[in-house]
Amino acid sequence: MPNTQNHTTPLRILLIEDAEDDAQLLVDHLESEGLVFDWRRIDTERDIIVKLQESWDIIISDFSMPHLNGTRALETVRRLDPDVPFIFVSGTIGEDTAVKAMRSGAHDYIMKNNLNRLLPTIQRELRDAQARREGRHAEQILRKLSLVVKQATDSVFITDSKGRIEYVNPAFETLTGYTADEINGKTPAILRSGKHDVAFYQQLWRTINCGDIFKGTLINRHKNGELFHEEKVITPLKDAQGHITHFVSTGRDITARVYVEHANARLISILEATPDLVAIFEQDGRIRYLNRAGRQLLGLDFEEEVSTRHVQDLVHNDTAQQHISQALLAVREYGIWNGETVLRVAEGKRLPVSQVMLAHRNADGTIEYLSTIMRDISERKHFEAELQHQTNHDRLTDLPNRFFLVDRFTSALEYAKRHGEYVAVLFLDMDNFKRVNDNLGHAAGDSLLQQVAQRLKGCFRSNDTVARHGGDEFTIVANDIKNSEDVLRLLQKLRTAFERPIFIGSQNIYITFSIGIALYPHDGDQIEDLLHHADIAMFWAKSSGPNQYRFYASEMNARSHELLKLEEDLRLALDREEFLLYYQPQLDLRSNRIIGMEGLIRWQHPVRGLVSPADFVPLLENSGMIIPVGEWVLRQACRAHRTIREAGFDNFHVSINVSAAQFSDEYLFDKIKRTLQDEQMPQQALELEITENILIKDPISATETLRAIHGLGARIAIDDFGTGYSSLAYLKRFPLNVLKIDRTFVSDLIDDPSDAAIAEASVSLAHKLDLEVIAEGVETIQQLEFMRTHECDMVQGYYISKPLPWLELMKFLQRR
Repeated sequence: MPNTQNHTTPLRILLIEDAEDDAQLLVDHLESEGLVFDWRRIDTERDIIVKLQESWDIIISDFSMPHLNGTRALETVRRLDPDVPFIFVSGTIGEDTAVKAMRSGAHDYIMKNNLNRLLPTIQRELRDAQARREGRHAEQILRKLSLVVKQATDSVFITDSKGRIEYVNPAFETLTGYTADEINGKTPAILRSGKHDVAFYQQLWRTINCGDIFKGTLINRHKNGELFHEEKVITPLKDAQGHITHFVSTGRDITARVYVEHANARLISILEATPDLVAIFEQDGRIRYLNRAGRQLLGLDFEEEVSTRHVQDLVHNDTAQQHISQALLAVREYGIWNGETVLRVAEGKRLPVSQVMLAHRNADGTIEYLSTIMRDISERKHFEAELQHQTNHDRLTDLPNRFFLVDRFTSALEYAKRHGEYVAVLFLDMDNFKRVNDNLGHAAGDSLLQQVAQRLKGCFRSNDTVARHGGDEFTIVANDIKNSEDVLRLLQKLRTAFERPIFIGSQNIYITFSIGIALYPHDGDQIEDLLHHADIAMFWAKSSGPNQYRFYASEMNARSHELLKLEEDLRLALDREEFLLYYQPQLDLRSNRIIGMEGLIRWQHPVRGLVSPADFVPLLENSGMIIPVGEWVLRQACRAHRTIREAGFDNFHVSINVSAAQFSDEYLFDKIKRTLQDEQMPQQALELEITENILIKDPISATETLRAIHGLGARIAIDDFGTGYSSLAYLKRFPLNVLKIDRTFVSDLIDDPSDAAIAEASVSLAHKLDLEVIAEGVETIQQLEFMRTHECDMVQGYYISKPLPWLELMKFLQRR
């Protein structure tokens, strides 16, 4: 017989048989039938209990055994495993006993003399056992599913194919308010709210009657009349022939969610309508949402993605971004922050805003997101600025008033203290203003005051403060004052500004002032004291006649008058040919020859005699007269050099100083070029000395100017090396030829190791940069020998010769 076994693994058969031969007979028969199996033989109740701890596919048992009754064996097996197939194989069992055994749980009985039924019975019982197990498993699943549906939080009801309700779960009863008894047999139409039209329900029925699943949201009505929103899924159930027998509806109450969504939609519509910027962002500042007003302010398209932007990007500059970062720290800790900042709006403009920042937390207290509201306060700021301006400024002239003057003086005083400078307070009283008011009327007087105010603002510097003190009186706080000469220059600018008349109607009115001047710290360190002293000085000036000024300190008056007179004379000195050039020889330490000279200006005053350069050169520079005088020095030095050449001195150069004002003269190059041509000057014979500070002030412009001059062949020397900014970078950047060691490092180098080290290092550095070195201020043989020992190229100073007038220079050169 062919093997009909369906198992992929051998069957496990447990034989309950006392006779080993009978057991072997059964095994041989089954093997001959082609059955593949493992088997074990047992013959006691104890063995049954032990072996049934293992898994067996089928049990075959004898009925009559000396140590175990078949009925007892069946009872023991059924108690331990009710599902395993149990077959009696016996030679003595009668029909009544067999029937009784079947009723007790045996599945079949076979006589030992007719074993042909054994294999088919085994196969049948194996199939039945599998069906029993599957059925029991299906029942368990069905019970579980029933329990799931019963305990589900979603509403479930089942209808027949006509839509009549057959079953509802407890969640349906809770959701609708209808009990199962109330709803069974009715249709879902009982729940209709009237919020959907007929077409909606027709489409629903068409969908499910076609066998498709319906998914949608329904608005239904509770038994008590309240509406609820239900997320609905309706699924058709079909029989084996594909006919729809039932519909299963599952629904989830989303009323709360819908209300939240509606509330959110209303909130969004409000946020979109508000003129304030509203933004929602993550803790790291990344923006989630930006409303319409925010996009308009920032110049963003409404479709543009904002998640790539950060809240710090909204504000104007680094200071505001730092402000926002500090606000983020505060809002994370305290939950709220408010303040003001500056928003970066479209086209890079600035918009002052008031800002509120909030932290939104989850139920556990952790921050979910942050939000901010920014409101435009530019109108308020403008109003505040206007109010502040009106508070601090005179209504008629729009000049600062006395209160603002005090504040500006405080700032000027702090700056002066830090930098060791002066602050000047000028008290101005218009001469003969009353006559204008009396003759032309107060309207003309007001117009005059307004025009005077504008001229005063125009002639003083931006960091000075011009204020109206009251009536026809004005006060000025001038800072960045280094000496009394600076005050005199301001007075000169003031007088120049009012040389032209002021037009009132058809009248030309010439304005003069009586001016009193007080200086911090000489005349006080409080604004009230300085104003009082300037007022007293103004009274003294007015007592002397119109258009006068006085310092509060008498010695300042004397000095100022002296300087004014000196400046007046200085303006005539060039025309009167009162300037002279003295020349200081320069010694070449390599050849021990005089190879050059420095031209130094002197002023032969007709009354004062020879005026020190320290007294008049600053006046030349501050007044601008240094430009024409400097050109005279250049030409005079080149003429002297031509005379020296004609006298037979070869390889000789002349050097002159170029001031900052000259270096800024746009015609400097043309003047040098023209002079060299006129005097037939060898280009390398002219040396221009420039101070460090001139080069550092504007390196780019300085480079262009020096390269142009260098292109003419003239030599460039750095004067006073080490006394300015001492930046070594310019030694490499600029086209230089000579480095001059300042006299301050030469005078004490014998006794001061630091000065000696600086001088030695300067020589070494210059030579490595291919520059010649000349030391100024050499006054002793020890200084000269120091320079010679350390390979300095040239020296000049009183040890060689003091500056000499022209005739004495020629005698000196002839002697040498």
